[in-house]
Amino acid sequence: MKRTLGLILICLLTNAAAAQVKPTNCTQSFNYSYTLDELLDQFRDDDIRHNLTKASAVFWSHPDLTPEYVYSALNHEDWQVRQIICRAIWQQTTDRVVWTPRSKSGEEWAGVDKKTIPADPDYTITADLIRVTIEGLRHDTTPYDFPRRRGLVYYNASFGVSRLIPIAHDWVDELEVAMESDDHQQRLLAAYILARGGVAQSVERASQILLPHLRDNDLSEDAKFCVYGLGGFGPELLPHLKEAMPAADPQQRDLIALLIVNLMDPVFTDHEREQRARYNTITSIVHDPSTQQGLSYWNWMSLLDD
Repeated sequence: MKRTLGLILICLLTNAAAAQVKPTNCTQSFNYSYTLDELLDQFRDDDIRHNLTKASAVFWSHPDLTPEYVYSALNHEDWQVRQIICRAIWQQTTDRVVWTPRSKSGEEWAGVDKKTIPADPDYTITADLIRVTIEGLRHDTTPYDFPRRRGLVYYNASFGVSRLIPIAHDWVDELEVAMESDDHQQRLLAAYILARGGVAQSVERASQILLPHLRDNDLSEDAKFCVYGLGGFGPELLPHLKEAMPAADPQQRDLIALLIVNLMDPVFTDHEREQRARYNTITSIVHDPSTQQGLSYWNWMSLLDD
């Protein structure tokens, strides 16, 4: 196990221990005399403040830690443990950039040094990793559960979306199961991943989930999010767009028209996108929200009802 994994996760999980309104602080210190199982137990979704942060510093640099042990923790009974381990593994599967502050020179700030850490070949994408990543698409208490005043310091749903889109074609069965989830957020994000990933075989169900959000409703950002997702499909989307057009409201009709025009005559330049801005009534940040992602729109999903 590389020490870099420990350093990255310690930074990610600072202030991430679970806590209630009247939390019990963790005054216990941890060292290498603790077993990995004992340290991992501190990663649970509990009511002890800072135990996760303190145990992490030892866990990720423990001399007994192996990739095999880390992967086995993906099957842990506690959801928070699984999500923490999931993110840690993903961080190892790709190259990543680390910025390290330089020492100060007198009163002048010396800036930062940029270093690329290559992916660790011992960490690969497995079925268990995908399962836990898809689990993280659910509307859970990550990153924040305000009534309990606890939370992890990362967004597991948006993180999972960014990781799964490039490999959606490899995990179609798992994502299609997620599109039938009992959780509204998981259903929608699975559909978004398959759409943005251009998985043609999933177009019928994914479009059923995404197309209604193009309508003018009480959710202020959903159309921006979903039209960009649908923009990932190819010509196989056309019959579903034409089927939805007769019952469309004005906003949905314009966005469907934008998708159709782009499928029939793809845009390649900013000037071409600007010419199609007449179909765009939902954002001033970009000309064509089906091919340009202006911002990440997430907050509206918390307003959905099952």
